Amino acid sequence: MQGVGPPAERKGSTRSKACRSGLQFSATTRRAVARPHGLWHHSSVERPHVLEFIRHRDGVWNLPPDQLEGLRREFPSVAISSPRDQAGADRTLPVADIVLGWAVNPSNFAAASRLKWIQVTAAGVTPLLFPALVESDVVLTNGRGLHATAMAEHALGVILAFARKLHLARDAQRERRWAHLELWSDPPAFGELSGTTLGLVGLGSVGSATAERARALGMRVIAVRRRPASDPAPADEQWGPESLPRLLELSHWLVLAAPLTAETRRMIGPGEIARMRRDAVLINLGRGQLVDEAALAEALASGRIAGAGLDVFEDEPLPPESPLWGLPQAILTPHISGLGPRYWERAVDLFRQNLRRFLRGEPLVNVVDKRRGY
Repeated sequence: MQGVGPPAERKGSTRSKACRSGLQFSATTRRAVARPHGLWHHSSVERPHVLEFIRHRDGVWNLPPDQLEGLRREFPSVAISSPRDQAGADRTLPVADIVLGWAVNPSNFAAASRLKWIQVTAAGVTPLLFPALVESDVVLTNGRGLHATAMAEHALGVILAFARKLHLARDAQRERRWAHLELWSDPPAFGELSGTTLGLVGLGSVGSATAERARALGMRVIAVRRRPASDPAPADEQWGPESLPRLLELSHWLVLAAPLTAETRRMIGPGEIARMRRDAVLINLGRGQLVDEAALAEALASGRIAGAGLDVFEDEPLPPESPLWGLPQAILTPHISGLGPRYWERAVDLFRQNLRRFLRGEPLVNVVDKRRGY
């Protein structure tokens, strides 16, 4: 966790925030010092200002109005603005101390002279990792953990669908075709989860929730992560990134739950796919850019691997001309694995918890390491 102390003067700002608080800090000290007496700002500033801007083109990821009104009722001493569009967000940004959502971008960041903290409700923060923000003292927190239950259950649902050939049965249903003999005789054979190996790339909240559920179904779980722990739980084993080739060779089910970084971009390409078992199924819940989609489509079409369950794609929406659409060996979902009945409730609870901490000058939870990207 990281405290929200007085940030360094940002390029383009008209006034130094340290000077506004009546305190002077060296560039190094400004990053580490907590505000005196737990104050997040100088007492002459009457109300902290939150700019809420969680907007998506199709409305799926838009903050429900009732959740916003609940925040306003609970925090009457905090001004909360909720502009309709990016132009409105740009006009509000110069007076915002906090941004909830995606209002900030490289073209308007210099105007955010009061900004101290950004909270997003997603786990991925790639659009915010532009150089000026990374180098600034603005604290960035994400929605890590909010999606864990939904995404783990999504992964297990896809695995069960492949094991029981439910996707192929559904295809036959659409054609009004009784495929009893076909489903029994045609490869791949029906599967059974107990005794198979699930390979996890990433063991954060989503990976951990997936491991717990997979082990409960009798699967052996091996996780590759950046820094393996001496205690492998909730997996059976934890390996370092150098052991990815071995993981690929052993896994019946390969679940990608890693963040997108320079190291993980296209980490699954033609060479990695060639190492996988022929009866393996790849499931990507992380980011589409973790996988070379063209190589994966070719491997599925040729039978090099048995299947793929994809919830994320290199380009979203997935273009109609993508060969993935026509492959019966693929189960495609439109980036919905993180959705669940309590998603927004949990997201607002996290922001509520952090806002209380911010107002008391306490460390925030889910702080992103802006240089690592997660």
